[in-house]
Amino acid sequence: MGSPSSLEVEDLRWSWAFAGLVLGCGAVLIFTPIYLVLAAAALGLTGPAVFQIAGHRATGARFASLGLGVLIPAAVGAVLVGINSF
Repeated sequence: MGSPSSLEVEDLRWSWAFAGLVLGCGAVLIFTPIYLVLAAAALGLTGPAVFQIAGHRATGARFASLGLGVLIPAAVGAVLVGINSF
């Protein structure tokens, strides 16, 4: 790792990203993809903010991983909605 305040790929928790992927696949059936993209972005951006706090680095990595996992199906749904609007 570089500086103590930077979040890198090695810090991500891939089990949390997979859990976010499963959660996102279920949530895309309930919520509109645009709102889900906004929620995933909020989760993903909360991760680096929390990661900078010295005692909460693992929690920040979990938030970033969960946001990344939710963003994958949300982005696919948003692209499909955008293509369908043509």
